Amino acid sequence: MRIFTSLRTHPAVLATPFIGAFFCYVFLTSTRRIEQLIDLPWAAQAVSYAAHAPVPMAAAAAAGLTAVEATRLKALGAWQLGTVQPTWRIALQTVLVTVACLSTATAGVMAGGLWVVGVLPDPYALQILGIVVVLITAHAVIGFVVGRHLHALYSAPLVAVAVFVGISFPLGTDSYWAHHVTGAIDWVGFGEAYSPAMTVAAILPTVGLALACVALASFRRDPVRFIALSLVLAVGGLLGAYGITADWRSVPPTAKGLAPVVCEGNAPEVCLPEAGADHIGEIHAGLRRMTGHLEARGIVTRKPERITDISVADVRRIDTDGADWTLALAPGTGDQVLRENIAISVVGMPCAEPDWNELHVPTLWAARTIGVENHYLTWLARETRQFSQGQTREQLLSGTASAARLPLPEQKKWYAQKLASACRTGSPS
Repeated sequence: MRIFTSLRTHPAVLATPFIGAFFCYVFLTSTRRIEQLIDLPWAAQAVSYAAHAPVPMAAAAAAGLTAVEATRLKALGAWQLGTVQPTWRIALQTVLVTVACLSTATAGVMAGGLWVVGVLPDPYALQILGIVVVLITAHAVIGFVVGRHLHALYSAPLVAVAVFVGISFPLGTDSYWAHHVTGAIDWVGFGEAYSPAMTVAAILPTVGLALACVALASFRRDPVRFIALSLVLAVGGLLGAYGITADWRSVPPTAKGLAPVVCEGNAPEVCLPEAGADHIGEIHAGLRRMTGHLEARGIVTRKPERITDISVADVRRIDTDGADWTLALAPGTGDQVLRENIAISVVGMPCAEPDWNELHVPTLWAARTIGVENHYLTWLARETRQFSQGQTREQLLSGTASAARLPLPEQKKWYAQKLASACRTGSPS
């Protein structure tokens, strides 16, 4: 069949305007909070978030539409034209048209995510698009094989529902490995991308099943051999993916540390992601001043040599410890980032099981030391339901006010005593 004739009559082409309109609706409803979730522009993060919802729909549509086209070609007698055009070329043309239509619609959703975040595509975003194209191709092949042997009246809804449920349903189960092998797009964070293991696990079962369908379609030539081959391909792909993901949790092991980093200053050196480093000078000045106050009050034993933003840190720690600190610094201006999170991180967890109500007092003292007392109290009011749990605002302020009147050596002893009081079930670290 000529390509232009196929484009005029192919069900995927005819359905593309409707699929595109539906995907626009999905994009508008599923990405309303994307700007809140993505603080710093990172293409792979935006693409993974935008594609998470439409990919199961695109795969289901690809399987159903190729099933319809396979049945239509059979009714037209296309398989009797083998002497004019090889049957594999007819099948390939049908699959490629479907893949082009559905991949374009899905790529449009991804492009919308990039536009909302305000970032251009990069190789990591294109890698996710490539995974999507492979998955859509595999599902199109599966739909075509089923539609060639079973009328589309039955096969199209069957494969479409089976594909959509097969991708989406495991995401709601407690079997974490199943989250990563069905072809659903996992979310990646800032500076992250799909690792090679994630990529293989995402496509291996579906590609194996597609190849198994192709082998099964040829079973008339040698039934035993091709049926055995199809079982090996289908089961082998699933077992291979399971072997990769068996010990994964809900968050897969992505490739990390990919975002460019900018470092500035000394004592301490401050390192931020390049995308959020516009105010690195202000942040460095503020951190240098704050760490000096913390050291003077005995809240930290020594000033850090380097402070790295948590989004680009090699090891993400909650507490500040030693010469290298990890803090949430970007994005925003120096005034926006140097708030209660600094005090909370500096105090951290002085023991394994602290009394959190008691720990609020030394944390408020640290916040007062670096000049963010009001910010910490505002945060604490939210956490304690307007101080309905634990000590009241007045009690906390009274405790730190009395400590402020002590000589500096006594202030250091008072702070150490408060940490010890918060660690009744353990020893301060």
